[in-house]
Amino acid sequence: MTEPLAKTRSDDDHTPTSVRVAIVLYENSLDELWRCLRAVRRTVENAIADQANSLGVLCIAIGDCSDRALLGEKDLDDLRDGLDGSVSVEYRWFAKNLGHSAACNALAEDAREDTLLFLNPDTYVAPNLLTTLVRSLRTPDVVAADARQIPCEHPKHYDPVVGDQSWASGACLLVRTFAYRQVEGFDAATFPSYVNDVDLSWRLRLRGGRVVHEPRAVLFHDKRLDRTAGVRPTRIELYEGLLGRLLLATKYDRADIVRETIDVIREHGSEEQKRAVADFERRRKRKELPSAVPGGAAVAEFVDGEYGRRRF
Repeated sequence: MTEPLAKTRSDDDHTPTSVRVAIVLYENSLDELWRCLRAVRRTVENAIADQANSLGVLCIAIGDCSDRALLGEKDLDDLRDGLDGSVSVEYRWFAKNLGHSAACNALAEDAREDTLLFLNPDTYVAPNLLTTLVRSLRTPDVVAADARQIPCEHPKHYDPVVGDQSWASGACLLVRTFAYRQVEGFDAATFPSYVNDVDLSWRLRLRGGRVVHEPRAVLFHDKRLDRTAGVRPTRIELYEGLLGRLLLATKYDRADIVRETIDVIREHGSEEQKRAVADFERRRKRKELPSAVPGGAAVAEFVDGEYGRRRF
C-alpha cells in the first residue's frame, strides 16, 4: 500500500492534512468543465493559504473517460499556472468509459494523500468548501462527509447537531483514504455509476465509521428542474436509479424491498424503469446478482422509497 504523505496533526486532532480531489469526466462540455476546475482551483488556493487549516499537500486528479481527450497539455499548464508548489495536477485519459466507480477507484489507487474528495464535474464549489469540509473529519470516528448542494438541497435527513446521516452524496464526497481502502472503494462491478455512493457509505458505517453532512460547506450542483420546481430526472437516471435500487436491496439482504419495488414498477413505472426491472430479472436468472453483505441490515435504510429518512 502507498505510504501517506503526512500524518494527522496530533493525537487528539484527526483533521486531514492532505487531500486528493478526484474528478471523473465523460464527454463534458468545456464550459462546464472549466467552470468546475476554476472553482476547484480557488478553493484549493484558499485551503493552502488558511494557516488555521494546515493543509500541506493537495492534488487535483482528473480521470477522463471520454472517447477523445478533453484536455491537452496547454489546458493543464493553464490549470497549474500560479498554483502553490504543494499543489499538483494529474490528468489521465482512459480512452474508454470505465464508469464512474471504476474511474474513481483508478484515481484513488496510488493516492498518498490521507483523504479523497470525489467531485462531480457538473458542480462548482464555494471558495471555502475545502477548508470547511476537512474540518468535519476532525474526530477519528468520522470517516466520510458530504456538502450542502444548491439550488436543490438534498432532502436526506442528517442530525443537526453532529451531522450523522445514512449516506453521503458522491457529488461531493470527502472520505479518509485508509477507510476507503478498507472497504475496497466503490463496488464498480455492481454499481458502475449510480447508487455507488449509498453502497460505499453503508459499508463504511458497517465497519464502525461515521458518515456526516457538513451544511456549512456548499457547492452548486447543476440539476434540472421541471415545471413544478422538482428535480427532473433523465431517462438514464430513471433506468440506472431503479436498477441500482434493486441491486442495493439484494446486496443488503432485503428481498422484501425487491418484491415491493418490482410490484410497484410493473403497475406504475415508466418505460425506463420497467426496462430496469427486466434487466434485473435477467441477471437474477443468470445468477449474476451480488452476494448479501454479512450484517448489512444493521446499516441499510430503506424508508419510503429512499435510502434513509427525509428532512422534507
